[in-house]
Amino acid sequence: MLKHPSKIFCFSTLLILIMYVHALAKGTCPLIPNGARIVKIGILTDGSTPEDKHLVKIFKKSLIDAFPEEYKPKFSQKWTMSSKESLKGAKSALKRLLSSRYPDIILAIGILSAEAAYETRNLNKPVIAPYIPSSMAQNGLKAKKNFVYIDRALYLERDIQSFKKVSKFKHLGIVLDKRDVIDDRVSEKYLDSLKKRLDIELSLIPAGTYDQLTQSIPKTVDAVAVGPLWHFNEIELKKLAQFFIKKRLPAFALWDERQVELGLLAGLEPKDKDVSLSRRTAIAIIDILKGARPEKMKIDFVRTRDLTINMATARGLNIYPSLLVLTGANLINTEVKEIKRKLNIKKAVEEAISSNLRLLSAKVTVKAGEHKVREEMAGLLPRVDIETGLSAIDQDRAKMTAGASPERAWTGSAGGSVLLYSEEKWAKYRAQQYLQQARKYRQQRVRLDVTYDAAVAYLNILRARTIERIYKENLALTKANLERAQIKVATGAAGPDEVYRWESKFANDRRQVLYKESDTMNAMEALNRILHRPLDETFLPEEASLKDPLFIAGDRFYFELMENPLYLRKFKRFAAREAMKFRPELHVFDSAIKAKERLKVAAKREIWLPTFTVDWNVEHYFAQDGSGRRDHAPLDDTDWTIGVFARIPLFEGGRQVAKANRLEEELSRLKIDKNSLIEAITQNVLSAINKTRASYPSISLTREAQEAAKKNLDLVTDAYIHGIKNIIDLLDAQNQYLNARLDAANAVYNFLIDFMGVQRAMGEFFIFMPDDMRFEWLQRAKKEINLR
Repeated sequence: MLKHPSKIFCFSTLLILIMYVHALAKGTCPLIPNGARIVKIGILTDGSTPEDKHLVKIFKKSLIDAFPEEYKPKFSQKWTMSSKESLKGAKSALKRLLSSRYPDIILAIGILSAEAAYETRNLNKPVIAPYIPSSMAQNGLKAKKNFVYIDRALYLERDIQSFKKVSKFKHLGIVLDKRDVIDDRVSEKYLDSLKKRLDIELSLIPAGTYDQLTQSIPKTVDAVAVGPLWHFNEIELKKLAQFFIKKRLPAFALWDERQVELGLLAGLEPKDKDVSLSRRTAIAIIDILKGARPEKMKIDFVRTRDLTINMATARGLNIYPSLLVLTGANLINTEVKEIKRKLNIKKAVEEAISSNLRLLSAKVTVKAGEHKVREEMAGLLPRVDIETGLSAIDQDRAKMTAGASPERAWTGSAGGSVLLYSEEKWAKYRAQQYLQQARKYRQQRVRLDVTYDAAVAYLNILRARTIERIYKENLALTKANLERAQIKVATGAAGPDEVYRWESKFANDRRQVLYKESDTMNAMEALNRILHRPLDETFLPEEASLKDPLFIAGDRFYFELMENPLYLRKFKRFAAREAMKFRPELHVFDSAIKAKERLKVAAKREIWLPTFTVDWNVEHYFAQDGSGRRDHAPLDDTDWTIGVFARIPLFEGGRQVAKANRLEEELSRLKIDKNSLIEAITQNVLSAINKTRASYPSISLTREAQEAAKKNLDLVTDAYIHGIKNIIDLLDAQNQYLNARLDAANAVYNFLIDFMGVQRAMGEFFIFMPDDMRFEWLQRAKKEINLR
């Protein structure tokens, strides 16, 4: 039996309490929710600017999101210190973090912090440096106890080489924040080696304030590379970018894509670079917590390299990179704001109707026909002739005329003819009137053709732009897969052959993009030709939402036609009847038949019906001389004649009979040709509607195929990343998805073009009618097919 049980109980309770407090302090207390171990993380920054604080937030969030359930990160203001923008300050702050009991792990976020950690002799806690100076990386880092780094802050050599592909320069100014330049962050030795390898002049330009920076740029500098400017806010960064444009200095962003968005010319670093790096840092910390020794760790971090070019800045600098560079780059601000000409499909059609050369030619033909009608009408109106002249005859004849014809005389005469009736001339006049109607109908046919051509050309522009975008997105997908392959090779999960395969595909995809860009330019130039504009004139086509491809029709009626086979069959009959009424080709035949009938009737009448005319003439002698003068005879100086005549040919070798028979046969041919055209137009209408019957359902089917291909691609991509699927599977899935997207895009535009074909076949583009006329047409069509 135990003595003094109360003392033993008190001692045991005290011992348990001490153990609990110790476990709580170490973060291993089993009573913490989920049994998670608390990991106290210290943070050392290079400064206290808003950008530094923003970077700290990114790393904290990634650590919280990435830590598994058994660990819980803990941060404190006591363990978050600033280097106060000096290497000495970094070493001092790091010393305090290392000497205190907490934190457990230190994040050295910044190149000053990284260098301070590397130069500190004894690190009694793990120190992780996400960024290290380029000069340190260039010289190589030896393994150091409790020290591990992820990546270098800047890749100057790589960036400068890429910059030279975008813009030519001889003297490059490297603009770095003043705190990254002091304490020899970028060593002269490192810069000298870069100069020799790159064969250019380099100048290091510290950035303090905006005014200090703009005044310290050497005059010989013809381009700049800009690193992180910790002391500049967004307004100052935009102002700086505009300063570079004004000074004609191409500027390359060394830090991230946001610098390019604010106005620098180009850059390689993606916008989410810090997020990716912070996630990789979180994984490294987890590995350390699980027992990995920092000095033994070799961290593979594949840095994506996406060239981004600000095309607005390029235009401002009058710099136009090669097509090879542009094709593989991410382009922003590609639309030229100065382009004021904008087109939609309706405006394109209206402009074509007013300016198209074919239609202008048809209008001129109609005007010429009006003169032709008046020309034939002139033969039915009275004709008046006047004449004056000098004449001389021999003396003997003058004497014999007894004054009727003087030997020498100056005379003037007036004469004419009034047609009382001529079957031939009246027939030609009426025939020419009918032919003029035919010319007007031919003009309407050209108008329909031009309307169709303009609408289709505009849709082809939208199709080309869509396909170009799809190929560019496929290029971006290939680039992402190339980066995945590079990660697999870096981690030993795949051989270099996979990278070579993706590099080959990437090159071929860039070539395809160039072809698709050319297709877009060809489509725009084709529309410019139809609109009679300069072929290379730029314009902005208004993109319309094509989720509902019947957007262009603007009424539920067409949707009902596509969804209900019964309505579609009735509409086919209605459309065929409409075509008989409105197709100008049929009216051309009607006018030609009427003209030929009138000529045929005239040819038969001319055999027995005379031509009746009244002819008259007045002649006056203004002067006369020699023998036979009128003053020696009982004749005055004025003579006149008038008469009514009826003329009919008695014998012309059968010409009139042959003419009548020929016209009869030509009339028969016209009627046969018209019937043939009726059949062809009817078949054309039905065929056009049949196309929409297939092309409209194809839209939903191709979209289903696209969605399935996308899901398959996502699954195969995930399996490829985890080593379950090989490169062949991923290539096949990507190509399948590309083809599915192309089919889906083409299906929409194929239907819209077929829809235009239906209207051309009917002879009226009802979608371009004014609203009241279109409403009236719709009501009539709905009534015809019993659609309420």
